[in-house]
Amino acid sequence: MIKDHPNPYIQASLRELSAALDRCAGQLQTANGTFERQDMAHLLLATAKRLAPKDKRRGEPANRVRADADVLPEFWPRYELEKRAMRWHLFHQATEAAGLTPADFDAYFTLTGRPLADRVLESEDGYREALDWIEEARRVGDWASRQVE
Repeated sequence: MIKDHPNPYIQASLRELSAALDRCAGQLQTANGTFERQDMAHLLLATAKRLAPKDKRRGEPANRVRADADVLPEFWPRYELEKRAMRWHLFHQATEAAGLTPADFDAYFTLTGRPLADRVLESEDGYREALDWIEEARRVGDWASRQVE
């Protein structure tokens, strides 16, 4: 972490961010064990859990490498999984930014016979196709969610 930056967490690792969120949630806990802001504590704890590297679980790549497994075969599948998750996450950000909802994806299904989400998860080409489709739907402006307004 950068100590003299206005935001000391700006370059924190996921592990450091997770630990900081756990500490913040703990600070919301009162002496009798209840939370001053239970919603905030739950949000902080859920976020901390998602950010925390999962290498402490048995069977995770980091544990297998520590036990002398080869790095590439252990971490390459994780890389592929993380790329897929990132495409999914960014796809949802793009649809939201463009003003589309899941109901709008029916038009893609009608055109192609495949769910748009499947294309996103399938490959980078599928992700690019989905973004192109979102842009076209936004340009045309006659998607299902807008017709409801």
